[in-house]
Amino acid sequence: MTNTPPSKESKQPLKEKSLTIDQNLTIDGIKENFPGIYAELTNEGMSMSIDEIKGDLVNSFSQEGEQQEIDPFAKYDPDVYDFLSRAKTNEEGFEIINFLAKRGQISSKTAENLTKTLRTSGIRYFGPIRSSDYYFRKAEEIRNHRSIQKRYPSQEWDETKD
Repeated sequence: MTNTPPSKESKQPLKEKSLTIDQNLTIDGIKENFPGIYAELTNEGMSMSIDEIKGDLVNSFSQEGEQQEIDPFAKYDPDVYDFLSRAKTNEEGFEIINFLAKRGQISSKTAENLTKTLRTSGIRYFGPIRSSDYYFRKAEEIRNHRSIQKRYPSQEWDETKD
């Protein structure tokens, strides 16, 4: 019993037909039938320069001479909303507001408005709860997107969105 490749006339979705691979498959056959595998095998458009890899792993200087940051949150100073997003209950929210007001990090007027909002709308008004590894995951996502933007400048992405 010999395996014959399916005819070109019987173009059915892959899930509806059984796939047999001929042992005499040629490079042209792979290119035509399996373009993704062909691209991987021939490394077409799938390479990175050493500078791109080094730039992702260590601090490097951009063309303008500015130092790029590896950690996008290295100089980030969380605000009251970041802290409130970590709170699990309204009581924790009130504690955060009072603590920041006592330290002078928010004004008494801001503390009063936040307390009023917390009483009427609840803690989830300030956003979904953030897990303990939120900033690590977000930083990794930002680094990945920056790397993609460097390789494919036409791709657009907003780092500020959650």
